Amino acid sequence: MLATVFALVIAACGGDDEDDNGATGYGSGTKTGQTDTATTETATTVTETTESGGEAEGGGAKPPSTVPSEDQEGGAGDEVPASSQALVTGNGGKLSPGTVRVPPFIAIRVQLRSADGVEYELTGGGKTIKAGGEIESAGTTFDGLRTGEKLVLTGPQGKVTVIANAEPGP
Repeated sequence: MLATVFALVIAACGGDDEDDNGATGYGSGTKTGQTDTATTETATTVTETTESGGEAEGGGAKPPSTVPSEDQEGGAGDEVPASSQALVTGNGGKLSPGTVRVPPFIAIRVQLRSADGVEYELTGGGKTIKAGGEIESAGTTFDGLRTGEKLVLTGPQGKVTVIANAEPGP
């Protein structure tokens, strides 16, 4: 903070191109080689207001937040990790597609959807997904797979294999 104030004061004082009458451009007085007191206070006030967190409702500065940015809404850590989607649809007692290709190493969001209202279920990777009846669609996220690895999901209506060999991209 002190370095910021010093830099602002130096920049505000100008260089050697000043008029010969000794005015510094900030009030009147003679050039003494020392910083004008009023200039220093102004620079300090600007710096404190900027770093304190902004303005309060009635004017003035509000104190900085004591809540760490990780715990604030929209703060660091609220990001949604990248994932590829594997949409599986149940219709007429069958699941389709039977094979889904995804990019390697990226998390996989498997979404099971019942197009006909019948209950469908897929189990694999330590998780179970059920959709149908009142719940038209349900999903879960699996860790990314290495190139060539497979995630096999099975259920009463069939099997879906997720293979990590698709090229990432749009």
